[in-house]
Amino acid sequence: MTGVKSVDRTFAILTALGEAGRPLPVRDVARQTGLPRPTVYRLVDVLARHGAVVVQDGTVALGHRVLWLAGQRLAQLELRTAGRPHLVDLCRQVGETVHLGVLEQGHVVYIDKVEPPRPLRMASTVGAIMPAHSTALGKAMLAWTDPHQVREIVALRGLVPRTPRTITTLARLQRELAAVRARGFAVDNVENEDGIRCVGAPIFDHRGRVAGAVSVSGSVATISLRRARRELGPQVRETAARISRALGWTPAPEKGGPL
Repeated sequence: MTGVKSVDRTFAILTALGEAGRPLPVRDVARQTGLPRPTVYRLVDVLARHGAVVVQDGTVALGHRVLWLAGQRLAQLELRTAGRPHLVDLCRQVGETVHLGVLEQGHVVYIDKVEPPRPLRMASTVGAIMPAHSTALGKAMLAWTDPHQVREIVALRGLVPRTPRTITTLARLQRELAAVRARGFAVDNVENEDGIRCVGAPIFDHRGRVAGAVSVSGSVATISLRRARRELGPQVRETAARISRALGWTPAPEKGGPL
């Protein structure tokens, strides 16, 4: 229970700083939270090392890490709001499950899902976390991620095989990402889950940076490799472009944009 108590106290400190709206002396943090000053000093020291607070001239304020996390959450909400009608349209067009995902610390996080009206449903859920290297969503986003960052993700997360078809070497992943950039969409050819094939394309924000990705997923019985590449790929790519434009993305005239 000691660990839980520390977490409770940490959130109490962050909440006090957020409600104050300004830097606070440690004595004020202690008074507002009801915590002993030594405890506040100890927890503030830990939070400062992680960038969650800033200590300056004897006062404590919320740090860049908290602001970054808040910004990430707001961006996800904006992406989901902008993307939802396009996900519904795509699902109606193709009759398959459609996902919306973002890249978080080298993993794919599903933030929305639309399914066609049929008895058999995919096991995926909003909030689920999947590897980036084995999913269409992940490969679509990695393809437009800085190569150095991709190497860091691989070094940190590894290339764990999910099926016999999963990419398990950096060199092969780099070749795959180059192919994704060339055609504008990624294919998960039964690389993440047995019997499931997916197609994904990246979504860009107003700065031209990857904001997320959209994908179509289904069984190998309904999504052949030919259908994935010739039919679904262009459809998913166009849906991603529409969501990107809704986020303020404008293609570069000389190149036609990143998609």
